[in-house]
Amino acid sequence: MAKVAVVFPPLVVSRDFVDYPYFADLGALSAAAALAAAGHQVEVADALSMPEVRASEPNRLTLGALPERLPEADVFVVALTPFHRPPRRDPALASVLERLAGRPVVLADLYQSGQHFIDGPGTEILEAYPEAHVLLRYEAEVTLPSLVARLPSERQVVIGSEPPDLDALPLPAWDRIDRLARFALNERVMAELGRPTWAFPIDAPSLPLITSRGCPYRCVHCSSNPGLRPGVPKRQRRLSPAAMARHFDQLARVGARRVHVLDELCNVSAAHFDALLELARARDLGLEIPNGLRADHLSNPQIEALARRITTLSISAESGAQRVVTEVVEKDLDLSHIRRVAEHAQAVGLPLLVHYLIGLPGESREEINQTLAHALELARSTGATPSVQFATPLPGTRLAAKLGVLPAVQDYAPHFQRRASPTSEAASPSELEAFAQTFALRLAALRGPKTLILNATYRCNNRCAFCATGVGVERDGDFPRQREQLAAHRRLGATRLELDGGEPTLHPELFELIRHAREIGYERVTLTTNGRRAFYPAYARQLAQSGATRIRFSLQGASAASHGQDVGVPEAFDQTVAGITNVVRASPPGLELALAFTLTRSNQAHSSDVAALGHELGLRQLDLQIVTPFGPATDSVAPDPHDAARCVMQVIDEWSERLRIRVVNLPWCFLPGYERFLAPDRLVLGREVRYPDDDGVNLLEYLRTQRSYESRCATCARKVFCGGFHRRSGVPLPRWLSGRVDRAS
Repeated sequence: MAKVAVVFPPLVVSRDFVDYPYFADLGALSAAAALAAAGHQVEVADALSMPEVRASEPNRLTLGALPERLPEADVFVVALTPFHRPPRRDPALASVLERLAGRPVVLADLYQSGQHFIDGPGTEILEAYPEAHVLLRYEAEVTLPSLVARLPSERQVVIGSEPPDLDALPLPAWDRIDRLARFALNERVMAELGRPTWAFPIDAPSLPLITSRGCPYRCVHCSSNPGLRPGVPKRQRRLSPAAMARHFDQLARVGARRVHVLDELCNVSAAHFDALLELARARDLGLEIPNGLRADHLSNPQIEALARRITTLSISAESGAQRVVTEVVEKDLDLSHIRRVAEHAQAVGLPLLVHYLIGLPGESREEINQTLAHALELARSTGATPSVQFATPLPGTRLAAKLGVLPAVQDYAPHFQRRASPTSEAASPSELEAFAQTFALRLAALRGPKTLILNATYRCNNRCAFCATGVGVERDGDFPRQREQLAAHRRLGATRLELDGGEPTLHPELFELIRHAREIGYERVTLTTNGRRAFYPAYARQLAQSGATRIRFSLQGASAASHGQDVGVPEAFDQTVAGITNVVRASPPGLELALAFTLTRSNQAHSSDVAALGHELGLRQLDLQIVTPFGPATDSVAPDPHDAARCVMQVIDEWSERLRIRVVNLPWCFLPGYERFLAPDRLVLGREVRYPDDDGVNLLEYLRTQRSYESRCATCARKVFCGGFHRRSGVPLPRWLSGRVDRAS
């Protein structure tokens, strides 16, 4: 029998790594156990048992370290993992092998299933590591004991044999490493990454377990069952319940309180999965199952059992387009099961993560948008968290066989999340990234702070041609009822308040409304005003010190004539300018002051002049808004969007370095190259609008009825966030406003 050292090298991983590098030594410990069971004298040098975690270079972490002196041995078995990015030479792995130069070395995949395996020509991997005598591919436990007893005389690649019976394998050699140091490494990984939330946390004493190997399905992007011979059907091998019990007992004995089940797909068999859940329950062990489960194999009782064990339930949809799921991914999954699982997970309070891919070959741009729409709708209606990644042709997958592997890739991980690959005939990598960027913005808006818009009064001292709320009877909102509305929406999670009108400064209880809102926890209060009452310095001081965090002044021209043409009151300009000046002078530190300019047919040509006047008055923010389609006045005042876009781009070119500019109510396609200035429908997402005599209005839902998509929108990378084109003629007065006019007549 040989004296064998099993060495697991340090890992250098991208900060946005996929899979679980801190559990990648499971294969090495399983191999060590198999060697010991065969009678070899075994020592383990596991870099992950030294709790060193450090930033090694920009956007990369080094996990673990090895002692200066490695064990003495006749043969060294050194682990090769997907995180070493074969077939290229990995510096961290190479540094270990260089220390062993001239010694008998077996470089071994030690494949266990569950992580994205990166296959490659064995001869190329062996060439990349001339220090190794043998490259052992894939599963190791059956082949390794005899291989180390008699190494081949020539350097070669050896294909490992699959263990015919997983139950017969010895338990991983967890007793041969320092588990406390291992747990400390997990904690340091979490601290170094600094992520606000972890779907599958590793802070409690956590160790991995694999209860099955392989997968019977043939998803095109998946690297399961590497080395499978052509013509051999895919299959899965599973531990029996009795063998699983031995593994759970061992993990509990060595100090684990949370078990991460890393099977590629552990709920293929309902009986196997039920046994797994019961074993964890009986031992009061936490579970995490990070690889996506099959939604169609997941029963409601299993979801309920998981809700008591895991942090996050993970399932895979792959696409929101059924044709893509069936014909492109070849997943054989009815997407209705994704919704069923999402709804039941929501009902039992279990957070859900749903995986999607975009950029698959054969997927159209319309189907990419279907996927993003599916992900967002599920997030909106059930609270599910979507994980949208780029299709990435990992070596060894059927996707790579179709497309070829990516050239000169040093790390595949960023390609899943940040850098799209040339996988799609319908969209270039940069276009795929635009789809993903737009989706991320839309998702952030969906999850953003909840906002209550309170139209405090219908009264106004202007008569703006573009304003729908200035029609009909003038009245203030009922103050006690408005206080109740503030409290009710705060209890529902609203943290932002926008006070509008009419003209809110005409409300006799305005300052009390602001004071009360801040008192009960509204973090931001924005007031939109024409500023005319601030013409009086005493009122301007009250306004500036009211507790509002942002005041937006509506100014529609740079002169009395141009401003008066849109607001309908000749003297308004001088009063508004004086009011702005007074508030700027009285402004306390931290109060944001902005200019709100609504582009109309008559004033759009003066856009740059208005920006200049706002800057001269001391305002440093500018909101440029195209007329919102409220009522029949839209026909006469709404500008042509192309003309408005040209004016907007001119203002941005001239003033964006001096003013913080955002643009509202223009579709993305009107501002190519200026997209970062767009504040699309995120401004009304999740906003509840309250009018003085109405129970409440979902502004986004109304605006959707006044917008539509054209045929070209179906393929647009911005559709998932863009509300489409505004209705410009024949716009009816909204129900909640027309009703008010009717009641007043």
